Amino acid sequence: MAESSLIWNGPAVTDRMRAAQIAGVNRTMAQAVAHAKANHTWQNRTGVLEGGIDIVDYAVPISGGVKGVWGVHDVRYALIHELGGVIVPRTAKALAIPQPGGGVKFVGKVTIRAQPYLRPAADATYPRLADNIRKAYDKSAPAAGSASGIGGSDG
Repeated sequence: MAESSLIWNGPAVTDRMRAAQIAGVNRTMAQAVAHAKANHTWQNRTGVLEGGIDIVDYAVPISGGVKGVWGVHDVRYALIHELGGVIVPRTAKALAIPQPGGGVKFVGKVTIRAQPYLRPAADATYPRLADNIRKAYDKSAPAAGSASGIGGSDG
């Protein structure tokens, strides 16, 4: 009777899983970016805020997993749109608010209502993360008979 043994390629499996995690996180972040750009509620006048929505840092391995960052970069007023808040003058006595048809109105403060676009995008796309990782892992499957992963018998 032929003897069977298990061929363990743990490092290859770990490397394949880490690559799948990176691909899955990057895909999920890209989906979140697309969702945020397509589904915001604010009027897009200049395109600056919408154009700033992007992947800030692509996924990289970290201790215990993978980390990536998406959101808005290089747009100072992005957070006030997302969370809302009150704007008060820092150095002047009043804020100058341009008026439709011309002219300026001076006020002491302006309250901006929250118009979330990042959080709803995260809520819509994050549930796909595990599936995105699984698809990336399956796509990277080694060819039949390959020595990558857990092998069958040799004998």
